[in-house]
Amino acid sequence: MTDHYGLIGYPVQQSKSPVMQNEAFRLANIDADYQLFAIEPNQLGEKFSELVANGMRGFNVTMPFKQAIIPYLDELSELSKTLGVVNTVVVKDGRTFGDITDGQGFWSTIKQTPKNVVVLGTGGAAQAIIASAPSESQVHVFNRMTPAFREKERTLAPLLQESLHNIAYVDQFLLKADLIINATNVGMQNNQSLLSPKQFALTPNHVQVVDIIYKLNDTPFVAAAKKANRQATDGLAMLVGQGALSFEKWTGIKPDQNAMMAAILREGRY
Repeated sequence: MTDHYGLIGYPVQQSKSPVMQNEAFRLANIDADYQLFAIEPNQLGEKFSELVANGMRGFNVTMPFKQAIIPYLDELSELSKTLGVVNTVVVKDGRTFGDITDGQGFWSTIKQTPKNVVVLGTGGAAQAIIASAPSESQVHVFNRMTPAFREKERTLAPLLQESLHNIAYVDQFLLKADLIINATNVGMQNNQSLLSPKQFALTPNHVQVVDIIYKLNDTPFVAAAKKANRQATDGLAMLVGQGALSFEKWTGIKPDQNAMMAAILREGRY
């Protein structure tokens, strides 16, 4: 009997999760499939309950439901309780358990533990990355000085080793950065980059640059880093990393991330 899993969000049509998850099921010889479920925001509760009642075994959750899904779940992991976000749901005996794999998924792609980390952004993905950072890393978090800055500073205080920084002062932190992360959506729908090639040129030559967005071509953030001859990658590896952890939570089996990535690249990013 085939087990069913899927991604819920709105929109979801461009997601590569089915490609990598179905490849993982195939390689593990598990009779299961993974589908996309585009749910209108005002129908989340109704549609989610229907899917669970129809025997779904697990879900990934993407925008705009990472917070909105929580009232419909029976249990949460401690990390999801702390962050108030969920991207993975396990269904067992009719009960739903929510967890977050974004942070661990991101760090699984970083091969060398960085001493100084610059994180741009304070949203759900940023918080998961910050909360899951290695204890040896000093994490410096930046946000634009908007009317909501002080509220964000208070919200993030339990996760931060130091106060939230105004991004206007990021340059002095770039001088010693080992890892720079764009954890915002800037550049997803336009050609903007939060940092310029001139700013990337301030960084040490060994710096790693990661944009959690992934596109067909380089994101503006990645392109700006490459113009300064810095090593830069987009968020495709993070997508695979968090998806592999979701797969493990559903099945108890650790999948081959290289094979999941290869499946995406064979089909094409878009």
